[in-house]
Amino acid sequence: MKLISRLLIVGTLTVAYSATAADFTTLDTDKDGFISQSEAAQSASIRKAFELLDTNKDGKLSEKEFHQ
Repeated sequence: MKLISRLLIVGTLTVAYSATAADFTTLDTDKDGFISQSEAAQSASIRKAFELLDTNKDGKLSEKEFHQ
């Protein structure tokens, strides 16, 4: 079951990345260089994948995490 969940997340991330690869700066509305959870809420796919993308678990996405 975990494998299926991970595969679904990877599929979601692939779609999210292709749809928003150039949108980091758009989602970073306060221009602090990170995407917060509230900023991520602007994109359904990023909101759903936020916890997986936030690899250091600091509650925000760096540009590196966003594009991983």
